[in-house]
Amino acid sequence: MKTKIRLIGLITIIFLATLQQAFTQNQIAEINADTLNKWISEGRKVELIYVGTQGSYTEAHISGSVFLPFDESFADEIKKMSGEKTYVLICPTGGRSHRAAELMAENGFTKVFNLKGGVTDWIRHGFKVVKNK
Repeated sequence: MKTKIRLIGLITIIFLATLQQAFTQNQIAEINADTLNKWISEGRKVELIYVGTQGSYTEAHISGSVFLPFDESFADEIKKMSGEKTYVLICPTGGRSHRAAELMAENGFTKVFNLKGGVTDWIRHGFKVVKNK
């Protein structure tokens, strides 16, 4: 009887560990505006990818960010990108960039970060943006 209980306990532990690992693999690392500003100020090599709309990019984006819309072409475009680089995905509020970061992670990118709160939070922290009006 004790052997059965131990076996059930072991199976339960393995199941929960596997479930936790599967859950955490889908978690996307998020950074806040202060951290990104620090990385940029320190000269850390990061690729800033703006995945919002063309209109929102024109309205306000972080200097150095590259516009790559999160649309039907996004999956094909990321296949052309290096998996060795560090990417920070950005949009106006952080939602679309989070979904884009998830897609990148699903495609093997390991150094992908989402800017939590997006450009809206960046501006709220008093950091400058580029406006192309």
